[in-house]
Amino acid sequence: VAGMWIVAFYLLGTVAGKQVCYPRLGCFTDDPPWSGIPGRLLTGLPDSPESMNISFSLYTRETGNNSQVISAINSSTIPKSHFSSHRKTSFIIHGFGSTGKTGWVVEMCLV
Repeated sequence: VAGMWIVAFYLLGTVAGKQVCYPRLGCFTDDPPWSGIPGRLLTGLPDSPESMNISFSLYTRETGNNSQVISAINSSTIPKSHFSSHRKTSFIIHGFGSTGKTGWVVEMCLV
């Protein structure tokens, strides 16, 4: 592995209302660009980061074909991982309809 790869896992839900705000992320409304766009599958407002439980799979030279899970809401998982800010890091975003745990996403991390 030439550098580090991080795969993002996103689970989106909805919250009823006109606006929702979260520390570190800011506020979202149900107006464009978050929603109200023709053809966009997401409706409503995003759930809290805690309820979405977003995680990242970190692939490094040290982990090889295995990955380490880094939590977006539990920063203590970062120093416990092989992540290094001194290395080139790439993010692979798999999209809404995929988990990113198999297939082309994992293959891309192992190149």
